[in-house]
Amino acid sequence: MLVINEKYGVVMDPDTLTVGESRAGFYKVNLSPIEEQISVLETAVDDLFNCLDPTSGFSSSQPHREGALSKAGFVTMFMLGVTFGVLAVALALLKIGGA
Repeated sequence: MLVINEKYGVVMDPDTLTVGESRAGFYKVNLSPIEEQISVLETAVDDLFNCLDPTSGFSSSQPHREGALSKAGFVTMFMLGVTFGVLAVALALLKIGGA
């Protein structure tokens, strides 16, 4: 057995290349804790990839919330446009009228 991490008790069988957990004097090849963590990571990665599509939703969001990212992006960009437009008009009027 090859010890991968002594602190967490992770070992690898060099013949089968199977990763498992170890205890003092006993090696048990069990992948279920590692597979659970991998499934959590895969869910997180899928959720991140779904963020790239504005018509989809997050995996932990409420039901029937598909497309909320698209609406939020539109409202954000609209408000930024209005803000910068008002700022540009105010600067132009200030330049023309007072200074």
